[in-house]
Amino acid sequence: MIFGLEVDLGALDAVLVPALALALVGAATKLATGWWAARAAGIGPRGRARAGTVLIARGEFSIVIAGLGVAAGVETELAPLAAAYVLATVVIASLASRRPERLVRDRAARPS
Repeated sequence: MIFGLEVDLGALDAVLVPALALALVGAATKLATGWWAARAAGIGPRGRARAGTVLIARGEFSIVIAGLGVAAGVETELAPLAAAYVLATVVIASLASRRPERLVRDRAARPS
């Protein structure tokens, strides 16, 4: 099964708002997970931000689940939702990982 080729692009507009909401929640939780894991490893704030932003576009198991659901005939809107979610997380991750240091304050640069 080739998931991307089976998605009806015309159906993406109907699921765009829920997909963006899910992507924002997913990005925030992945950012928090990377931050927490890096902090537990003793990494500084910049490295924590970098670790969190790198995770945003990773682990899209939703494609597998959506593919199984569509193949089983369970839910036809699941495939466009998963595709829009993955596209949104890729865009969010690209923007966030470009400058992850914007997520943290640089205390050394501020005057005392």
